[in-house]
Formats: sequence, C-alpha cells, structure tokens
Amino acid sequence: MPTFHVINDEKNNNLNHQRFISQIKSTISYISWQDATFTEEAIYLAKKIAKKLPDLSSNNVVLVIGDDTVLNETLNGLLAVKRKYELPIAYIPINADTNFSNKLNIKTTQSALHHLQYITHPTFLAISKITGDIPKRQTKYFVNSLGIGFDVALTTHQNNKIIHQKKSVFHSIKNYFAIATAFCNQKKFPVTVNFCSEYRHFPDSFLLTLTNKFNLDDISSSNNLIEKATLEMIVVRKISIVEFFINMLFKHNNPKSNIVHRVPLSKGDTIHVHDIQPGHLDGTDLGNGSFSFSVRQQSYPFWV
Repeated sequence: MPTFHVINDEKNNNLNHQRFISQIKSTISYISWQDATFTEEAIYLAKKIAKKLPDLSSNNVVLVIGDDTVLNETLNGLLAVKRKYELPIAYIPINADTNFSNKLNIKTTQSALHHLQYITHPTFLAISKITGDIPKRQTKYFVNSLGIGFDVALTTHQNNKIIHQKKSVFHSIKNYFAIATAFCNQKKFPVTVNFCSEYRHFPDSFLLTLTNKFNLDDISSSNNLIEKATLEMIVVRKISIVEFFINMLFKHNNPKSNIVHRVPLSKGDTIHVHDIQPGHLDGTDLGNGSFSFSVRQQSYPFWV
C-alpha cells in the first residue's frame, strides 16, 4: 500500500472543495497533509518532503490535490532535490477539465479518487525540461505546456472558464472581453529555433507554445515511453482577430498554412524569443522577459 504525503491547494477553497477534501480524508490513508495557501508554496512543501524522506526504495507517494499549476509546482519542487529514488506523484484534480486530467482520461474528480485506490505501482510518464533564460537563468520542468506571448492570455482565459463555469453570464462576457483586449494589445515578436541541425526564424510571431505529448496506451517502460513521447513547438504569426478565429477553426492542422507553424523538437534544440514577452509553465506565471533556452524530455514516475 502507498504511503501518501498530501499537498492540497487551498487557494481557491469553497464549500464544494471542503466537502470533497473531507471525503478524501475519510477514503485514503496519509502520513502528512499540508495545505498550499499562496502561489509557489507547493514548491517549498515538495522540497521539504523530498529532503525529509529517506532516499531509499519505498512506498512513499506525493499526492497533489489541485490544478495543473500546483502539480507543476510540486514536480519542480521534488526535482529541485537530488535523489536517487524519485518520489512518485499522484493527482486528484479539483476540476476534471484540466490539461493533465484530459491526458489521463480523468472524467470527474470522483473517478480520480476511486481510481487512486486501485493503483499498485507507478507509471513513468514523459515530462519536458527547459534550461536557460526563462526569463531568468534557471531549469524548469513541465508536464503539459510552456507558452509565450498571447498563449498566456489563452491559458488565463481557459482557467477562468473552469473557475467560473457555473457562474453568471457576466463572468463569461468579462472573460471573452479580456481575451479580446489581450489579443489587440499583443505585439508581434521574433522567434528563432535551432532544431535537428536546421535554423528557422519567425519574425512576426504573436503566440508560441511547447506541448509535451505522450499516449498512455504506449507506455510499457520508461525507455519505451521516451522513444514514443514527443515535444512540439507551435508558432502562430500575427494576424487580425477575424483571421485568428477562422484559422483556428479551419487551418490549424493544415501543414501548408503560413499562419500556424509546427516544429517537432528533440534533445538539445534551442529556442530564442528576442523580445520582452509574458510566459507561463503549465499555467504558472514565469513573468515578463526575453527567452533563450534548450529543451529535452525525460521520464518521471506518476501514481496514475
């Protein structure tokens, strides 16, 4: 049986969340329970867990209850502590409409809790590692995506839809108005990528996304996972708001489109954004700055 060490996101606490937390506490056995009450606190809590637990083969599992942002913070906190035996991460989303939930085919929070009780061993999933100026000099990891430019506004829009999905029409109108304003304010910026001994320059980009892709059906071992996992860069050039929505609907998957560019990335490829732009990592704010970093993929154990 796993020994759970819980990191619970308390930042968006409400009555339904409190009821679900009570259900979790009565369902699983856990050794420690810690609440993250402010941004990036989960990084500190994860570091503390990784330092405290013996670096030995064990049944210790870090259970994250929250959204993809808290999941990302926990992953980066655990990997900030050098260990021979990595601590697996279990995940119960507070809302089943997150990117990682969709990858894991989690339909509801209740199904995630039910499934957790029947897992007997970790599964190695692909995560992505970036090293360089992002925007300050550092190394970071992500399970879903990195976004620069207008992608930050899109991610904020999606998160607000999740938070306010059962609230008034006013919230929806306010959300769409915010994304339209962000679109109009977003200036184009140059992107340079060196990949597979090739060089490409996109002078008028307004959105850049790196997407970490894996298929649970392909997983049999950590080595096989990395062979089949992919990391893709998408660059969208600056266009009018009408063109943007038309091309998202009809040309997003068109390989001949001169608006949306897809670039498969591999270990050691480098990306440069020669302008001050906002960035995010799995929804975690990276701040504003210029970006210059290398990419690679590796495996990490998840209790899923």
